[in-house]
Amino acid sequence: MLGIKKAPLLLALCAGALSGLSAAPAEAGDVTMTPVEWYALPDFCRPAILGSIYIQRVPFELRGTATEGPKTSGGASNPSGIPGPHHFCYGLIHLSRAKRGGEKFDTAVSEFNYSYGQMNRNAPMFSYVSANLGRALYGQQKKADAAKVWTEAIALQPQRRESYLALAEGLLSEHRPDEALKVLLKYEENKESDYPDAEHFLAQTYFDLKKYGEAKTHAERAYALGYPVFGLRDKLKQLGKW
Repeated sequence: MLGIKKAPLLLALCAGALSGLSAAPAEAGDVTMTPVEWYALPDFCRPAILGSIYIQRVPFELRGTATEGPKTSGGASNPSGIPGPHHFCYGLIHLSRAKRGGEKFDTAVSEFNYSYGQMNRNAPMFSYVSANLGRALYGQQKKADAAKVWTEAIALQPQRRESYLALAEGLLSEHRPDEALKVLLKYEENKESDYPDAEHFLAQTYFDLKKYGEAKTHAERAYALGYPVFGLRDKLKQLGKW
């Protein structure tokens, strides 16, 4: 994920400042979500969208599946603590579509930026918002900007996993598992709890490094914690390592 150049991602942090992170949000329009997209959203997203102008984008038959929350425009409080949560939540939909090649990453960046630009850096979900903004920036090929977003969140919220995992995901996609492992082990030093996705990232990283014993150990932990996809286990079985 993190680009064609071979210079380590962490060294790219010096390459320029972030641009456009306070851009105006996208306008609500005719971009209607699908039922699959609606049900895939985090729980806080559905009432946030129903309480905003973005309700226009929700098919009428889906609107009864979540209780309409307080209006989120004008700075009303919301349980996520994310400013303009409907913008962030619709950014998740656009990010998913862009990853599948259905559209550009630009709209996702615009939606995420609206929330990110106003967010308190001490807010509990700052790492989560940063992780997704970084993924969208990376999709735009703005790799130094993505790295800066992720590493700022890691520095400010070292106990939160989301931006560590986004950074490691990018490094793994570039076939740089040694660097990904350093990122994930740093998270291991700071974590406050165990999570299945973090364990699975460690397992995948060790697998890419051909350290199959460690890969199996972390894969077992991931599955014990509820990780739902068993492709890595199947790969280890094929190698006779499970």
